[in-house]
Amino acid sequence: MGARARARARRGPQRWLFHAIKYDFRDGNIDLLKTTALLQKLDIPMDSIYTEDHFEAINKAKRRRLGTEEFMYMYKVFTRRTEPRDLFKQYTSDGKNITTSDLLYFLKTDQHESNADEYTALTIINNHEPVMRSKKKRRLMTSSGFLRYITSMDCSIFNQDHTKVYQRMDLPMINYFIASSQDTFFTGDQLIGQSDINGYISALKKGCRCLELDCWDGPENEPRVYHGFALTSKILVKDVIEVINMHAFETSEYPLILSLEINCNPVQQRVIANYLVNILEDKLITMTYTDDDPSQLSSPEELKHKILIKCKKVRTLSCTVPGKWQLVEGEVGEYRRELDPEAESEVKSVVPAGIRAFRMKKKRKVGLAMEFSNIIVYTKSVEFKDFKHSLAHQLFYESNSFSEHRAMKLVKQSACEFVLHNSKFLSRIYSEGARRNPSNYKPHEFWNVGCHMVALNYEVPGLGMDLNRGKFQDNGGCGYVLKPTFMNNDIKFDPLASKQSFDPVIVVIQIISGQHLPICRTQSKISVDACVRAEIYGVPTDNAVQETKVLLSAGSYPKWNDCLVFCVQVPELALVRFIVKDINPLSENELLGQYTLPFTSMRKGYRVVPLLSSDGLSLAPANLFVYVWYV
Repeated sequence: MGARARARARRGPQRWLFHAIKYDFRDGNIDLLKTTALLQKLDIPMDSIYTEDHFEAINKAKRRRLGTEEFMYMYKVFTRRTEPRDLFKQYTSDGKNITTSDLLYFLKTDQHESNADEYTALTIINNHEPVMRSKKKRRLMTSSGFLRYITSMDCSIFNQDHTKVYQRMDLPMINYFIASSQDTFFTGDQLIGQSDINGYISALKKGCRCLELDCWDGPENEPRVYHGFALTSKILVKDVIEVINMHAFETSEYPLILSLEINCNPVQQRVIANYLVNILEDKLITMTYTDDDPSQLSSPEELKHKILIKCKKVRTLSCTVPGKWQLVEGEVGEYRRELDPEAESEVKSVVPAGIRAFRMKKKRKVGLAMEFSNIIVYTKSVEFKDFKHSLAHQLFYESNSFSEHRAMKLVKQSACEFVLHNSKFLSRIYSEGARRNPSNYKPHEFWNVGCHMVALNYEVPGLGMDLNRGKFQDNGGCGYVLKPTFMNNDIKFDPLASKQSFDPVIVVIQIISGQHLPICRTQSKISVDACVRAEIYGVPTDNAVQETKVLLSAGSYPKWNDCLVFCVQVPELALVRFIVKDINPLSENELLGQYTLPFTSMRKGYRVVPLLSSDGLSLAPANLFVYVWYV
């Protein structure tokens, strides 16, 4: 294969394929046996006779060998997708090309892109049409160009306008859901696992805007970060703060909250305070408002590139202005510390024999250095007693932390009051206790009542992180998503109501086909028995699951053509999750791919669903081809 031919192959729509097979063609050409093996490697379910017939038909020179271009042609024959081509035939005027007018009609009719115009259609043609430039000048698109367009990110199910910050960022922070991490330093077993500083880097790169630091006394007055209930390894607080300083605003420029759990003596608290002040420098918020009578938190826009400390603060005289405390150098104050009784019992139940757990009493007074207390401004943590007490006594800059079990009780008993509480004060939800097998709770149950910082372990794959990833890919992945307006005013909203006051939305999702599904075999001839599961997560009345039929021996290119229908009453809180499963009992991996997105970011029309692995990594070019409609 000559240099010019290789260049043409690289420029074509199968660039990824060229890179996938180039090693197999390191000696130039391959014979029938290697061709069959390479097709199996690429998960193309073809029998040997069918493969040999195509091999002979393509190999017209009877050399009994194929070059790269010839193999890529055979691959395209085997993976030809009829769905886009059928669409092309519907909209072409002459059977060969689509004009800008044809394409514009398709965009408005089937893709429901009401704002599309002739310039939009022409841009799509110029971006995706691979055939000679004269076609572009004549404003025509061939079937190859249409196929490239319909399977590209231009047709992603996720609204591409939402890949950048598009929501208002000038409202007080209580108006936003905030991407939050718990046990950020964990990479495995929470009782005897490793604490790893890379957990902080990873969470920040994923858009997390609230990190947890569990600080304990260390030798030589160097405080450590680790899990206090178990024998996990330890990392220096200083190293954590330095890493945060380096990576805090690489992914998002909006404020970062450090949720500190202080278990240190006052001497080491002063050490932590000095590190925060001297390392973070002007990033750290230590003083705030100049107004005499402030009444609300600042906005994410006002706090760009700033770091806030969330922690308990010493008891002081009544003060309505945060950051204006009368502090004395070296003084130690006291605050009352509590441990949720349920959390304590859970710790007892999971700590294995031979491991000594640190158990706090239900209530005790803890000495807090004034130097540390002085750097806690916007997010002073206070004890939550009940909603009535908070409404009467809690100040706007004071926040609450709830264990998942206590928060769930409040959701079940007083959902409306919880929503109202969260419209006035910041709240954080955390998973109490230690888990031998790390897992996350379902975060949407707390988003439903407006909780802001629903903290999850970012290193634990599964449903919890799928939902978190889906929710916070919205608004440019900046870690702040605007709450629905009905959650931030005095309108009574009950997420547990059996019937909502909003007009329900009827949603139809047609699962058409799959492309490049990643097959994992225990034996060379096992193929997937594939089905797609669509799930809605939101208020209880909207939670629903439906599945397509199971396609036996489906291979990497299954075609379902199944329609799934849902009724969604509160779309502003709904998340849509796609799961592609292999139910073959001999398969090593049941999950073939998954993807979650907010309902409000889901586009109508013929769309591509990009599949991710269980830990959120891209499985490109694996995807689903679907049609979405709702009204």
